[in-house]
Amino acid sequence: MRSIVDFTQEDIKLPRKEILRSQGIPDEAELSENFEKTYREAIDLFRELVEPKGIMAGITISRFEEVFRGEELNEQENPVEEIYRKSNYLALFAVTLGPVLSEKVTELFDYGNYAIGYMLDSVSSYAADILTNTIAKLLQSKLAGTEPMPSTWLVLSYCPGYCGWHISGQKKLFEALHPEEIGITLNESCLMSPMKSVSGVLIGGPGEIHEFVNSYPFCNTCTTRTCIKRMQDLKQGQSHIHGG
Repeated sequence: MRSIVDFTQEDIKLPRKEILRSQGIPDEAELSENFEKTYREAIDLFRELVEPKGIMAGITISRFEEVFRGEELNEQENPVEEIYRKSNYLALFAVTLGPVLSEKVTELFDYGNYAIGYMLDSVSSYAADILTNTIAKLLQSKLAGTEPMPSTWLVLSYCPGYCGWHISGQKKLFEALHPEEIGITLNESCLMSPMKSVSGVLIGGPGEIHEFVNSYPFCNTCTTRTCIKRMQDLKQGQSHIHGG
């Protein structure tokens, strides 16, 4: 299964509290009029400029093994390898918010409009995570009605650069998926353009395969720790999905 997804703006929910929390701003914080104005401008710019797209393609475990191996730079022990080998379904994916939005963020910083630039960048980063969640949910819904027992499955995303999967894994991933078809390219440092793009693998299977103890050596240097939230939700029996 290979498909291109043309998302709509309705697919990207932007709850104010969650966006502010992502910036470290507590719910009870009193915000200035200037801050409120900056926030509104950032949301308006985002809605005006965003061009969300996605692509995904099913892949076998044996084929993904080659993609995941990449340039042999992964951590020797990592949770992604343990999880995908237990999976029922795998799909490579990439999503992007489009080039115009990324160019606007760069332009704002270049011209010294740091407040609005930072806010638009923050909103866009949150939205990129939402788009990753959305494509995972889309795959989960497409698997519904197939066998075996997909209603018990959970689809979560895993990306190069996290959880022991070396960032150079982007090269093999791009060779297999060809996200250039939706305008995403990769430079020599394995960074994607447009900036607000995410790529990786969607892993589907029973929820428990996604649980692991985050005590790997690289966990100490991780700055996102999104796995903690995901596993808390798993243990509570929720189907919350967040890009990792």
